Amino acid sequence: MKRIFVVILLIFASVIAVCQGINSKAIEITNIDSDDYTTIETTKLRLKLPKTFTRRNATTYENMLAESYISVQPLDGDVNRNFYTFDKKSMFQAGIVVMKETFFKINGFEAMMMDGDQYINEKEFAVSILIIGNCTESFLIMGATPKPIQNDMNIEITNSLLSVIFDPKMEVKAISEAFSYKVNLEGTGLIECTPMGNTRTFTDDGNLPSKTNDMTSLTIHETHNGKQFTEAQKKEICAHRINQYPITWDEKSDLTPQKYSTGKLSGYEIHASGVSKFLKTEFIYQLVLFDKDRYFVITGISYGDEAKCLELFRKVANSIDF
Repeated sequence: MKRIFVVILLIFASVIAVCQGINSKAIEITNIDSDDYTTIETTKLRLKLPKTFTRRNATTYENMLAESYISVQPLDGDVNRNFYTFDKKSMFQAGIVVMKETFFKINGFEAMMMDGDQYINEKEFAVSILIIGNCTESFLIMGATPKPIQNDMNIEITNSLLSVIFDPKMEVKAISEAFSYKVNLEGTGLIECTPMGNTRTFTDDGNLPSKTNDMTSLTIHETHNGKQFTEAQKKEICAHRINQYPITWDEKSDLTPQKYSTGKLSGYEIHASGVSKFLKTEFIYQLVLFDKDRYFVITGISYGDEAKCLELFRKVANSIDF
């Protein structure tokens, strides 16, 4: 699912826009709240989801059999600025070919929908993206289904996106309450950033990426796999993930997964150093913890002191509780 959110990186583009109507011919839609609506946690949105969709995480709903999903991501700032930021060129750079753009006013709030195609793992998907918000905050809703389209799934996704109700006054649930597990950051100096799907990110200054010299960050990614792994498979998962990291490892680095237990969960751990693409020595920490039908991948990265970072990352990992 992480490929879904690659477009979010484009938010940092420098764009100048004012809070005014981008299209005076926008199609007006009035949505009325009802029991058919679902509140998307950690956002100020409610959606009328397709009946076959179930909750994957706080901001993503899916039909696993149909390989289809709808996911929501908060964006920074003015909705009109984001209309310019997420244009056809930007979408193309993110791997999405936009075929159509349509502007709306939904319950008085400006919105833009883009329809197009995207290849994920060599499979073509029909993609719809809706951006909605006001002068101070906005949200991106993305839905996708494989092509050729089955059972009018794309129509269901489009209708769901256009059913959106944006309520700026809605009280947003704390990030920590949107996940099935808790972590204790006390004494770590880490601050939680806005989550992306199943991934929670913590940095040493609350910015993503961090703006400090050490650029210390820790991510926790939860995966529901629905099966039990053998010990050999667990070790392979740990080793495979860290070998994908773009770094030149130090000759003394040992990338052999070592058994690790937090008391509540167990798995395998690897930590090593190497030279990053910025020609700086970077410390990488990875721990994969297994729990029944799911597992957690904890990844820590820092340019800071290795011993202190190792203690810090382990402290957070050991605090995972349910």
